[in-house]
This record gives sequence, C-alpha cells and structure tokens, in this order.
Amino acid sequence: MSEAGGDGGGDAAPAHEAFARYVRKHSEVSRYCVAYSGGMDSHLLLHVAVQSLGTDDAMTLRAVHVDHALHEDSGDWARHAALVAESLGVTLRVLRVRVEEHGEGPEAAARSARYAAFAAELGRGEHLLLAQHASDQAETFLLQALRGSGPDGLASMPEERPFALGVLARPLIACPREALEAEARAAGLTWIEDPSNADTSLDRNYLRHEILPRLERRWPAVGRTFGRTAQRCAAASGTLLALAREDLERARVRGAGVRDRAGLGPLERDPPELSVSELRALPRERAYSVVRLWVRESGLRMPRLEDLRQLVDTLLRSRDGAAGIVDARDYEFRRHRDRLFLLSPQSATIPFHHEWAAPFDDLIVPETALVLTREGCAAQGIALPESGTVTVRSRRGGELIRLGEPSFHKAVKKLLQESGVPPWRRDAIPLLYVGERLAAVWDLAVAVDFRLPAARSAGSASVGDA
Repeated sequence: MSEAGGDGGGDAAPAHEAFARYVRKHSEVSRYCVAYSGGMDSHLLLHVAVQSLGTDDAMTLRAVHVDHALHEDSGDWARHAALVAESLGVTLRVLRVRVEEHGEGPEAAARSARYAAFAAELGRGEHLLLAQHASDQAETFLLQALRGSGPDGLASMPEERPFALGVLARPLIACPREALEAEARAAGLTWIEDPSNADTSLDRNYLRHEILPRLERRWPAVGRTFGRTAQRCAAASGTLLALAREDLERARVRGAGVRDRAGLGPLERDPPELSVSELRALPRERAYSVVRLWVRESGLRMPRLEDLRQLVDTLLRSRDGAAGIVDARDYEFRRHRDRLFLLSPQSATIPFHHEWAAPFDDLIVPETALVLTREGCAAQGIALPESGTVTVRSRRGGELIRLGEPSFHKAVKKLLQESGVPPWRRDAIPLLYVGERLAAVWDLAVAVDFRLPAARSAGSASVGDA
C-alpha cells in the first residue's frame, strides 16, 4: 500500500478541474458510480467525486469494486476498498467475478469479466466513472497500433460512450498520470499497489515500464501527442462509421430468412443476410467496413484482416451463383446465390424421426429446435388426420410430393432448390407423412390431398404450388 501526506489538492488540481468540467457538461445527470479498484487513480477519482458531489442532495454517488479472485490478496483489497468508501461516506458494492479465458489472454479475460459485472450493475441513466488517464490512453494507442488496427482501434478509449443502461465515462482521460499522482499525494490518499502491474510479461505493463519512459525522455509530450492522434482517429472513425451505416442499410436483405427457422442457432433465428451484389459494388475497404459493422452489431468478435480478404476474394468476387464458406473462428460467413450469411458454426443435422399423435399437442423436434403445432399446420393449410399419427422426419433423398391441379409429382430436392433454402438448412426441414404419403414439407409445400378445404379451393395460388 502506498500513502503520502499533504495539505490537499486544491480546486486547481487537474483531477478536480477535469471532473468539474465533466459534471458541468452533463448537468442533467444525477446518478454517478465510481469504479474503485483501490489503486491511486481510482482512489483520487472517488476522492474528487465526493468533494464535488457529496454536498449536493440532488446527486447520488456510489462505488463498485470488482474482485477478480486472481491474486491471493484480492480479498484484502476488497476490504480496503470497503474501508475507504466507508471513511468517505460512500456506499460500495463488491462484485465478485469468475475470470475464464477463451483464447484471448488473461488481461482480456479479466477485462471481459469486469465489464460484464459493470453492465449488470449499472442503473438506468447512471454514469459509471472509470479512472483511466492520459498514460493509459497512450498505452492503449500503442497496443492498437502494434495490432495493426485501423482508425476505429486507434481511436483508443473514448471519454464517454453508451454502456448497458447508462453511460461509461473517463473524466480523467486527458490528465497525465504524474499530475494525478502528485495530486493524490498532496491529498494524503492511501492506495493499493497491485504487484501484477510490475509484470512486464504483460503487454500493457511492458509498454508502461519499458517503452513509454524511453519515448518520454526523447519526446516529453508523447502522451498528449498520442491522445491528440487518438482523438483525430476517433473523428475519422466516426465519419467512416456513418458511411458504413449507409452502405450496410443498402446491403441488407429485407424480409430475409427461411420461414420455418428449422435447425437454426441463436444467431440465425433472425438471420442477418446481406446482398452480395451490393457488397461487390463497393470498393474493397468500404466492403470491409460494412462487414465489420455487421459483425459488431451481432455482438461478435471483430473479424481478422485475413478473414475479410478471404471473404471478398472467395465469396464476393467469385462468379454469380457461387457458394462458399469463410471460417472466422467464432462464426462463419457463407454465401448462397446473391446472399451473404453470418452464421454460428454449422454442423450436420442429426437425422430425426418422430411420431406425432392425435390430438396433436405441440411437438418439439430437438434436432432442429423447431416446435410443430396444430395452429402452425392450420396456418400453412395442412389438414391433420382426425386420429392416428403423423410421422415427422428428416430427408433421406428421393422424396416426391404431389402438388397442383391437375396434380403432378415434384422432387422435394428441386422444391427446396427453387424455394431458395440454403443447402445447410435443407436437411433440417421436417417432412410430414400420413401413412406412407408425404403430406407436407414444413412451411414450404402442402400435398394436394392434404390441404385444408380453404387452401384446396385456392387452387394454384396455394403454397403447395410453390
């Protein structure tokens, strides 16, 4: 633990000035929550927030502390946070999280767990205040540059952004760490020193302890310079984002998706689809931006540049009618005709066979996550028998269905092709049999002998003649 004594920071101190500026900018906000880790910067932020807001009865101020349980002393840090909050008269909640790595590294895993806890905790309209400062911004900028990020990544950390039910804000983002530490020492604050912050095997710590000090010795204003560059990248990113939104709206396929929804994962229940021809008409970089935005709107991890290159070269630029797939690890892009799909990783449908007995209560087909109902059959014009059973099964190949007036037999395979059902969904569409006769292809066609009277009288206009 570090501590220092003094006579107080004074209103001219950078943290006080920055915080006062943020509060003035958001005069309509009455609820603030400080993310208090126990370190110097977050302790100073909490101290300043109490001094600025504590005497205003119209303001609500509280704090949260995240216990990642990654260090043997994490329980002591949580108790220290509680004592400090109590001494300042601030309500504090300790959020205990479980950090699970999924290939993204320990720093990113801890961050994901922390932000998930913040999102669950934040109230509607509440501003969550983080104590990240100019030095943190410089580190983030360098990390993004070393990863080859574009303007969106180089914009680094915004001062504020919508988050969960409220806003996530960094009122100290323009303040140098040295100035904040001097202010904290002058205020006589005490804080926790996390020993992991000295571990230079972690990328951020390596930049903090090995690289930035050398840059600052050569270029003393490097932190502010990186901050200005990040702001310019943020402005450029905003312009590009607005253009990407316009391009994305033009490329969206309206009313997309197969009506039956059979065999679809969570990502495909309202399947996102884009027009290949619209994407193909865009310059390569604009197509990249559209796909990135499309993926981000779906809540998925950003695709790698190599994924985007492969998508454009093998899916968009290939001949009309071509099919293909690009595996992007957590998800995949697939093309069918003029449509580009964003899908959960697809696996072959498990063959299924179920008996659906009268009076035909809802039947769950677990292999496809589809629920068959009497009402669904009626909506499609399927006449269920008054007694007995209906066999519900997957395709085996060679099926024929009797359609039309005058009637004719049509191959189910050809029916699926003409209906535009993507190949990876075809085996998940249930076939309904009454006895040995195929009565319906779910949500696509009804055999002429098994139509409800109203559907039968509609003649060639019915779904059975698709």
